[in-house]
Formats: sequence, C-alpha cells, structure tokens
Amino acid sequence: MTLPNRLLLISELFDPSTAATAQLMSDLAHGLSQRGWAVTVLTATAGKALPFPVKRLAGPMGPAAGVSVVGKALRGLRFLAGTSLWCLRNGQRGDVVLIVSNPPFIGLLGPLLLRIRGMPYVFLFQDLFPRSAVLSGVLPGAGPLTLIWRALMQQVCQSSACTVVLSQAMDQRLRREFGHGLPLKVIHNWAVESADATPRQANRFAHDHGFADKFTLQYSGNFGRLHDLLTLLEAARLLQAEPVQFVFIGGGAKQRQIEAWVDVFALPGVLRLPYQPRERLRESLGACDLAAIGLIPGAEDTVAPSKFYGILASGRGLVLIARRSCDLAQLVLQEGCGIVVEPGEATELADQLLQLSRNPEEVLGMGRRAASLYRRQFGLERSLDSYESVLCAAAASAGPPA
Repeated sequence: MTLPNRLLLISELFDPSTAATAQLMSDLAHGLSQRGWAVTVLTATAGKALPFPVKRLAGPMGPAAGVSVVGKALRGLRFLAGTSLWCLRNGQRGDVVLIVSNPPFIGLLGPLLLRIRGMPYVFLFQDLFPRSAVLSGVLPGAGPLTLIWRALMQQVCQSSACTVVLSQAMDQRLRREFGHGLPLKVIHNWAVESADATPRQANRFAHDHGFADKFTLQYSGNFGRLHDLLTLLEAARLLQAEPVQFVFIGGGAKQRQIEAWVDVFALPGVLRLPYQPRERLRESLGACDLAAIGLIPGAEDTVAPSKFYGILASGRGLVLIARRSCDLAQLVLQEGCGIVVEPGEATELADQLLQLSRNPEEVLGMGRRAASLYRRQFGLERSLDSYESVLCAAAASAGPPA
C-alpha cells in the first residue's frame, strides 16, 4: 500500500486566528488532508485540536496588530527557533516542507532542512521581502542590511523545490530582482468566505451597526503599512454631508491613522470595527454596496491583497486605489467589476462614489461581473490543484522516505 505524502506546513498564524494568512493556511491544510496528505502544522497560534496534528509552539495568538516592528521580529525569531528545533528532532527524509513567509525570515529554515535532513521545501511568499520592508520604511532602500537580506532571500528561493507567489506581477518583480532562473509558480489565493445573498438593506450586520439605510463602502482586513487608507479617509471627509457610509473592519499598523482622521475631522460617516470571527464573515462581507482595496505606489507588485477574492466571491463591486497601470487595476477595468482611482485622488473617488450611490443598477452590475470573474478564474479547488502539483513534484525530488 502506498503511504500518503507527509507534509510539514509551517505558518506562524493559523486557526483560530482571524488573520487572512491564518484562514488561508487553515483551508489549505484541511484541503490537502482531505486529499490524502499526512499534514502536520507547526504554528505559533494557540488553539483547539484539529483533524490533523497541529504543533502549537510558543508565540502570538491572532494577528500581530498594534505591535512594534521590533516586537514582531522578536516573536518571529522565537517561532523560528522553536520550529527549527522541532524539525531537526522530528523531521524525516521524505517529508516535504511548505514554509509560509510570516515572519519573512522563517524561509531561512528551508536551506537548513534541505542540507541537514534532505527535506525539500516549497516557499510561499505572502509579500516580497525585503522589498515590502523598504516600501514601508522599515529597511533603507540601500545599505548593507538590505543587501544582506536580499541575498539571503535569493538563496531561499533558489534552493527551494518551488517558490510560490500570489500574482503574475509578483512573479515578474521577483525575477527582475533575483534572476530569471528561479523555480517560481503563481498560485492565487481564494475567498475564505463569501457574503450571503441578503442585500445590505436587509443585512443583520448592517442593522446591528446602524448603517443599513446608507450607501456603504467597506474596507475589511489588515490595515497594513503598504495599504493606502488616506485616500479613502479624505474621500469620507469630502462626503461627510452625504448619506455615504465608510466602514473599516479589521486592524493593523495603520489603525491609528483611521482613528486620528476620525477624531480630527469628527467624521460621522466613518465606522471602525474590529476583526470579525469567521462565522460572522458571511454577514459582514455582505454589509456593503462596494468594497475597497488600497495600495501605496510601488506595492502593486509586492503584495497581492487576499481580500480581493472575498470581494469578488461576495458579488460586490471593487473600489481599487492603486496605479492604473498595475495588473490588478487592468483586470478590474477590463472586467467592469469596479472602479480604479490613483492614490491621492480623493476628490475623484468622492465624485465617483456619489454618482454610484445614485445609480444602484450600475453597482449591482459590477457585483454580478465580479462574481462571474471569481467563478471563471479563481477558487479554493483550483488553488489546491496547483499546490498539490508543486508539492508532489517536491516529494518526488526527495527520494524514498526514511
């Protein structure tokens, strides 16, 4: 009888964390387990038992919102140390390792395990480090520290059986920076949940929070350093006399930016809510007419917002704040599933939102086209097929189990 392939999935964040990475990797682990893989998860997130082994090593629970860069780094180093010890003690030749780039330096474990234990690894880039740290101001654009990190990450990619990125733009950026011979594969994320069919006017979440009767734009997810929130907030200030509601759900590094803007300008049309548990996402994702994504200039080929897939699957039109030349903007415009506004163009955004608030048929049409795009091009089963393909190839390269 053929034994199932053994997979070690290393992800700092995992179920029951509300972070997008945690929910995505939980879906992936469940899906691969159901397809016959012997999955063991190594994580820093405390929680309940699951149908497959989960080694919950010491570390944070949930998203690292509101934590300093130094604090995140120290917690990540603690997770790296614990994971390294566990793998060196328990890892076997024939095991395949999938390493998720949170924290980014966790990828350094891959070459170590390959050399010492003969365990091939697949590295998943959630965002392109160190470029993401440079764009957010955490690392300088040039200098020895940035050059060292770039060289280390290049080695992680080159030594991997496969390095997974989340978009074609990330693929192209990585090849420009690290060389065209990298073993790269684009695998899209998916919607961890989608909105129920209830319109915003009848949505219980919208009623509970007092905006069921207002045209609503929602931003749901991480308020990260690479996300443009100021364009949304300034549009909210310009529209404060109009019946347009802005709802920010989530947390992260720019949470204080939202709070400060609301306090200074006393904006009645802005509501900030915490991350919602997964069981409420179907309600919260549906509590809007349009949903927003914002990217600072330069981030378009460095991150791939996971909220994009939930917006499409929920049948909501997308308000994308990004450079029109980027791949994501071009897809939105070609499919007619939303609008695109350049970062900083808050007046244009306010004008377009006001027009859309008076044209419900156009808004519904955007939502229908968004849902159609998701069904045609994305989804968990498509992504599972791709992950299984690269993991099987990695397993084949390892030789017979020990």
